[in-house]
Amino acid sequence: MKQWQITVKIADEPKDDLILADINEFLEGYLTVHRNFFDELLNIVKMIKKYVIGKGIEKILGPDKKDWTHNSWVLVMFKDNEKNIPFWLLLKREKDLNGNLVAIGPEKFVDYCKKSTDPDDEIKKLMEYIVAYPQKFKVSIIIPNFVE
Repeated sequence: MKQWQITVKIADEPKDDLILADINEFLEGYLTVHRNFFDELLNIVKMIKKYVIGKGIEKILGPDKKDWTHNSWVLVMFKDNEKNIPFWLLLKREKDLNGNLVAIGPEKFVDYCKKSTDPDDEIKKLMEYIVAYPQKFKVSIIIPNFVE
């Protein structure tokens, strides 16, 4: 499986390396994420304390082993409050402010999506839920450290 390696460094915390699966392998392409998803997510951050945003992406290595750090990345890490299940989404923003979902994690979520008959629909539902039912999740949105 092709993987993305993300090094996260938040303030004085130790570095953390995350491995996310490239979704291109099981979706046969990257999932387009429209600007309104990002807008809604930012609006929720302003209203709900369980949704936080901050710098922390230190390095991103793609499946091609190239350094992709200096791109407009958004790493969304969240947990379902009831089941305490973690989900990770690596999104690349584009100049038109839309984006592409390029990788997911952790491994349990990847395995679930691979077994699904319609993984893109499962992922889309989950993304809709974090903006439609903000009380159900605890969400951290992490952007690159180089962003001013």
